[in-house]
Amino acid sequence: MMQEINIMKAQGKQLAAIVIVLGLLMFFWSYLGDPTVLFNYWWLGILYQYILPIGLAIYAVFKAKQSLDGFISFKGALGVSVIGLILGTTAIVLFNALMYNVVDTEFKDLMEEKTIEFSIQFLERMGADESQISENIAQIEERNQFGFKAQMMGLAFISIYYLVIGLIVAAAMKKDKPVV
Repeated sequence: MMQEINIMKAQGKQLAAIVIVLGLLMFFWSYLGDPTVLFNYWWLGILYQYILPIGLAIYAVFKAKQSLDGFISFKGALGVSVIGLILGTTAIVLFNALMYNVVDTEFKDLMEEKTIEFSIQFLERMGADESQISENIAQIEERNQFGFKAQMMGLAFISIYYLVIGLIVAAAMKKDKPVV
């Protein structure tokens, strides 16, 4: 049991480190490179935030299971995936919130501006009239999506998603040692 806990912590920390590195790469890609990258290539955000974590959780649980001679409890598998995904994401969200709201508020303003521009273009392509566009833009401005509160709300919602992913991965990959 103690061995499983130690491996769970180690694999969870390794998964968190991977999530942090990927999150920093995504942030700095837009910060130092192209701030519109996630608007122009929206599928990257979906891949990074919703699909890649599933694969990373499976990989981390697989590695933990391998270290435990092919056996891992539901609790151990859940711990590996949830510790890694939520801990890593929390670190990235806190980093992003500090960058947007303390370190470089001009970048926050730029990202909000780009969000509005992207939304207007999208709504125009969808055939929205001026009143619908104005209403949508007012909602975006009111929401302050790069503010600290919105970042923490986003963290809460994505953490619930990662918990569900962790539950599914743990249920699918658990394998108890046979009782002899």
